[in-house]
Amino acid sequence: MAQKRSTRMGVVTFSSISISVLMGLVVSFAGRIGSGKSSVSQTLAEMLEWPRVSFGDYLRAELVRRGQNPESREALQDLGQALVATGSEPFCRAVLDSGHFRPGEYLLVDGIRHVSVQNILVAMAAPSIVKLIFLAADDTQRLKRVEARAGGSSDFVRADAHRVEAELQGSLPAVADAIIDARGDLQTVTHDCLEFISQWRVGMDQR
Repeated sequence: MAQKRSTRMGVVTFSSISISVLMGLVVSFAGRIGSGKSSVSQTLAEMLEWPRVSFGDYLRAELVRRGQNPESREALQDLGQALVATGSEPFCRAVLDSGHFRPGEYLLVDGIRHVSVQNILVAMAAPSIVKLIFLAADDTQRLKRVEARAGGSSDFVRADAHRVEAELQGSLPAVADAIIDARGDLQTVTHDCLEFISQWRVGMDQR
């Protein structure tokens, strides 16, 4: 495993992991509520200086546009499920367009919740290579993280059982290119994600 070199202003660097710009690689993130996917993808975006898009951010902006509460997790989940039901392709395209992504570029994508959306992302991003990282954390760790957020854990059980979260318990882990143990701290989980990204970049260079 690579050794940590320094931590500066919240940015972690590692001595034996390349974090240079990886052209043509899109890395998407999935994980259940409280798995840390948003924090990890945001940290990686800063470290790698990659653009990042988020399905959650897109849904919040859409709720604001519709005059609804963007802080309601239930509203976010209901809208996300409705957009998938009416057409995953337009939904996915809108999220990519929010980051001005063009096929062949590099990107981090936060908040994959459906296999169909991941498959559409693969098709839309080509010739970029798309890899899916699934962040796995147990219920105790996830609840602890949710409790630390604004609003706390009062809605955790309902939100975790919402239909939009269903594929996170089986289908998405089964198709993930990497499953990361997300029970550790942010630095550790980010480090593990970087190791996979580095391996994928090496594989691209060898093609």
